[in-house]
Amino acid sequence: MIKRCLQNTIVEKIGKGKAIIILGSRQVGKSTLLKQVVDTRDESVIYLDCDNNDIKKALTDVSINQLKRIIGKSEIVIIDEAQRVKNIGLSLKIITDQLKSIQLIVSGSSSFDLSNKVNEPLTGRKFEYNLFPFSLKELVDHYGFLDESRNLEIRIIFGMYTDVININGD
Repeated sequence: MIKRCLQNTIVEKIGKGKAIIILGSRQVGKSTLLKQVVDTRDESVIYLDCDNNDIKKALTDVSINQLKRIIGKSEIVIIDEAQRVKNIGLSLKIITDQLKSIQLIVSGSSSFDLSNKVNEPLTGRKFEYNLFPFSLKELVDHYGFLDESRNLEIRIIFGMYTDVININGD
């Protein structure tokens, strides 16, 4: 699996008392990055995928007691595809403000929508990052300089999204 440059930055921010927000277009590897980050941790994790309707409903207009029941004893809460949840910013604010021992990591594929939903409620309470398609550095670190030099024309023509890299048999 190709290590993303953003992974180390996110790992360094865990436990700093703020939510970590990862924004990016569809299919750049946000969910994979979240799983890579969690694999480096010893804390208990709950992964909430808002593509699932039951999770989306559970996080909509929720109280602190409901959030405590959802989170349980987890120390890290990952909310993936958060832009799908109505009023997600308020739910994130409750977790950040009232459950201070919880590390919240949130991703969304619609950066404009998610950013608008979380900016006001999480002002001063978040680290926000954008994940882009693979960088040449990430590919060189994984495959080596010579292989990437040979693939440069293909990368320029077809781009460096995860599916393009995977389809080419890399």
